[in-house]
Amino acid sequence: MDKIIYERGSISTMEPQKIVFEVTSDLTISNFKLNCRRMAQALGYSEKNITETFGTDKECGNPAQLKLNLLLG
Repeated sequence: MDKIIYERGSISTMEPQKIVFEVTSDLTISNFKLNCRRMAQALGYSEKNITETFGTDKECGNPAQLKLNLLLG
């Protein structure tokens, strides 16, 4: 198991101080990018800035399943 870790400096704020993503060692570059986007979101970066930097995510999975999840959710 590998880890992607962000630790904030010594300044104490109400923002996250430490974020840890545990990932499998066969992490693809696409999934690495997704984890970086999630970390940026957790750190409070705006969606606009994240999208400008990382681009948009490719949709994957079964669209029918997504529709069912949205209907049941």
